[in-house]
Amino acid sequence: MLPTNLTLLDFEDIKSSIKSYLQTRDEFTDYEFEGSGLSYLIDVLAYNTYYSSFMANMSMNEAFLDSASVRDNIVNIVKAFNYVPKSVTAATACFNLELQTTQTAGAYPNNVTLTSGPVAQGGTYTWNRLDPVTVTTDPSTGIAKFGPLKMREGSIITFRYTVNNFVKQNFVIPSSDADINTLKVSVFANATSTTSDTYNRVTNITEVTATDRVYFISETEDMRYELTFGDGVIGRKLVDGEVIEFEYLVTNGKAANEISSFQFIGKFTDSNGQSYASNDAIFTLTHGAQDGDDPETVESIKYNAPKAYAAQYRAVTAQDYEVILKTIYDNAKNVVAYGGDELDPPIYGKVFIAIRTKTGTDLNDATKKSLSQRLRRYAMASIEPVIEDAKVMYIYPKLFITYDTETSSRDIDKIAANAQDAINNYTRNSTINNFNGTFSKTKFENAITLSDKNIADVSTQISTLLYLPIVKGETNTYCGSTGNQLYDSNPSGGGDDGSGDGDGSGNGGNTGGDGSGCKKAPVVRSGHFYTAENPGVLQYFEDDGEGKLQIYSDTGNRQVVINDNAGTVDYGSGKVCFGPITIVDPPGGGGDDDYQVPVQIIPDNTTTVPSPDPRTIIEIIVPTITVAPIGTTPPSSIPLNSLTPDIFTETPSVIELPDIDAPGDLSGLTCF
Repeated sequence: MLPTNLTLLDFEDIKSSIKSYLQTRDEFTDYEFEGSGLSYLIDVLAYNTYYSSFMANMSMNEAFLDSASVRDNIVNIVKAFNYVPKSVTAATACFNLELQTTQTAGAYPNNVTLTSGPVAQGGTYTWNRLDPVTVTTDPSTGIAKFGPLKMREGSIITFRYTVNNFVKQNFVIPSSDADINTLKVSVFANATSTTSDTYNRVTNITEVTATDRVYFISETEDMRYELTFGDGVIGRKLVDGEVIEFEYLVTNGKAANEISSFQFIGKFTDSNGQSYASNDAIFTLTHGAQDGDDPETVESIKYNAPKAYAAQYRAVTAQDYEVILKTIYDNAKNVVAYGGDELDPPIYGKVFIAIRTKTGTDLNDATKKSLSQRLRRYAMASIEPVIEDAKVMYIYPKLFITYDTETSSRDIDKIAANAQDAINNYTRNSTINNFNGTFSKTKFENAITLSDKNIADVSTQISTLLYLPIVKGETNTYCGSTGNQLYDSNPSGGGDDGSGDGDGSGNGGNTGGDGSGCKKAPVVRSGHFYTAENPGVLQYFEDDGEGKLQIYSDTGNRQVVINDNAGTVDYGSGKVCFGPITIVDPPGGGGDDDYQVPVQIIPDNTTTVPSPDPRTIIEIIVPTITVAPIGTTPPSSIPLNSLTPDIFTETPSVIELPDIDAPGDLSGLTCF
């Protein structure tokens, strides 16, 4: 009888299988294997079989993307997908400069150039300009203003190869910590030449001719990158004796993030040949170091490579746009794309792409325009890509936790701390903090309950918080939506005189009543603002329970209604429209240019709160936690005042995810 179980990989199982086979032979029917000399031979056979099986199994695993675990093997597999793993990325900071030039022959220079190379010291790192920048000076004052400009952390390295077509050459960037996004490739005619041709990276061979000066790049062994040049059919072929020069940045990646103190060390020259020292310039940091990142992980490579391959350098589906956008814009953390036909009302012929950056800041108009133009190369002829900023809808929870005094000796502060830790873990591991996310109250409370054995019950009150971006000095109507039906404070009917025209259902903002119900409590309330109609009065708005917004001022003793028709509320869809209204700066000025009015809303269904639209991300505000003995009655969620955050008119503190190095703010526009 031959061995039947050929899938065993355990040493003892293999040994037992060999013994079982030998016992089927007449020579070993009654043989005692244990303690015999033959047992040693069996051990050797079992060990050999075990190691051979293990090596064969591992070799087969490493041949497939799903099961491979060694980076070099994974990289070799995805080369067939034409996928290039992302290298380490240098941290970037933004700055402005102002330089007072000096006169020559009674005249200021026409322009000033900030040279490339090191421009600042920050932390223990050196920060560089990769390219020189020239600006025109003011002819009357001689002041030259630079910015906003980028500077990147690292050291600029130059490396050369001499082309020799008689031997096989591998043009490898020798540094494993090179940021390939900063790579410049120049080709000189010979070693003594002072002029060169610039070669550009390409990924799509359909766009390349036989004379194009291009190169292809791929990751090779030990996380280094190798360049391949044309063969005379796809791209220009290099000639013997030509010199290839690599210039790139060696960087520390994300280790240099969050640095905010810099010393300027850059150099200037003007059009008259005059040089200036670094201390001649006024250096202003606009945004601290951010956006540095480590090389792409093997998990990320295995996830993204098949999706990049599926896109095939064309954008047909929404997923194609998402994949391509991440490829062409490294600062994109999350991307969602959706057709205009999904909107209400639909907008045909356009695809909308919302981007959440790694830095948490909004994109400036120039970056949006640039990304849109680059996406048009991949889009169908009649489709216009439109880049949008991500919107945020905040979930503001108030927690009321009860504990059993008979069994608990735990400090209530410890219970609250454990609950907060559980909330942090829920936030990191749930579908929120991303596009198309959903807040689950059940999972939220379950995570809190399991955080401490002394917790008897968890009661959660939920409200949502939106920010309406305002254009000051212009008369506009501003709308926002939770995408959910709003809470009905009096389902039996609104109004105290029976004059309503609705059915009392709480839907659509048309609730009425029969005279038996109490006046509905507001479920929509804003932060403060000033209007052109009443510029010196601090004002707010709230709903009247009947589908309208009313503006009021708070005297401290009572609310004085200023405008009882300042907008609308659709209680069925959660859509709030404020205006037409003209928002102005506070008396005396000093208001923010990018002002946003906070609006707090109580949803009807707090069990599940989905994103209202594809471009909205749900974030959880750091909650207010109350811990009380069992039997204590939780506070009412109505009126709205009981749910209002302590600091209502400022951007709330949210639970931060660990991979966001700089959360940013609501209005932050950068040079990125």
